[in-house]
Amino acid sequence: MMQSGMIEIAKQKVALLDSPLYQPAFQATLVADFRHVDQLCHEVQNWDLQFQPLTALSENGRVAHLLQGAFAEFELSYARFHQNLDQRGAPPPGKLTFTIPGPTMSRLWWCGKETTFDSILVYYPGVEWRSISGSDFEVYLVSINLADFARYAARFGAPDLDPYRLQTIFKVPDALLKRAQKVLCSLNSPAPQFDTLTLDALVEDLIGCWLAQTGLHPRSVAVHTSGRVLSQILELIDAGEIEDARLPDLCAEAGLSRRALEIAFKDRFGIGPAAFIKSWRLAQTRRRLLVANPGEITVADVMADQGFLHVGQFAMDYKRWFQELPSQTLRSSVTSS
Repeated sequence: MMQSGMIEIAKQKVALLDSPLYQPAFQATLVADFRHVDQLCHEVQNWDLQFQPLTALSENGRVAHLLQGAFAEFELSYARFHQNLDQRGAPPPGKLTFTIPGPTMSRLWWCGKETTFDSILVYYPGVEWRSISGSDFEVYLVSINLADFARYAARFGAPDLDPYRLQTIFKVPDALLKRAQKVLCSLNSPAPQFDTLTLDALVEDLIGCWLAQTGLHPRSVAVHTSGRVLSQILELIDAGEIEDARLPDLCAEAGLSRRALEIAFKDRFGIGPAAFIKSWRLAQTRRRLLVANPGEITVADVMADQGFLHVGQFAMDYKRWFQELPSQTLRSSVTSS
């Protein structure tokens, strides 16, 4: 009996990780200041680096500050170097990496070309690179799997596009560059905070800009596509199959961006899809509590059945929705029966 209960809890945790209510936290894998280039090359994760200093160490005695980590399906990094460097190496295997210049960076010699402040660089897995940076080199990096690139490309009508055919440098409008810097500057904070939808929209726009400058003309996803996914989610909810309403999978199957679905829900219902599903789950929880027998079932039982595993957050949300605690609703079921 104990083993069965633990298996059920494990299943609920897996369901929560797949649900649109789950918001992962940024997981830092490396945060460090380096005083020597060799130390940096040795400790950096996933990259095969060979850096050589071209000038003496700066007055502050630091070669670089580096942060690496992951959020949802994205790998995110921030690097700031305080010394002229001859940089060589290979990027993370199996991933495309976009390098967004930080506010202090102006120019960079990269793979035989001079870049400017509005240049986005693309590192291809398995392709070595070389660059020479100035004394203040600041960049943000976003890495995605090649399979994820295919899904983004599918949104623009090019599901079979080979990214190796595209340019390794492309320009972005000033507004997009500033938005990318604003989103990613959270990496400079003690506790970086991100939102999956915002990162997804940013990467989608970067890829759309990349494709357009290569001569491809991305198409917009038809309005009926978002409406079809919206209707599919509502049908799953009405059928009581809320655990199957996994937004990333539904969007991927339809070639629809999460942002497009978010816009469709807000246009139709005034709230986003995750909030819509959450409100439905809260309502279902309340209905169960109103007819439950307190001697046979607990709030925790009903809460877990609806996919809520964080007790404190659930209690706060429930009270905000219904102006009472779930325990009060359960107790009231006795007096009203």
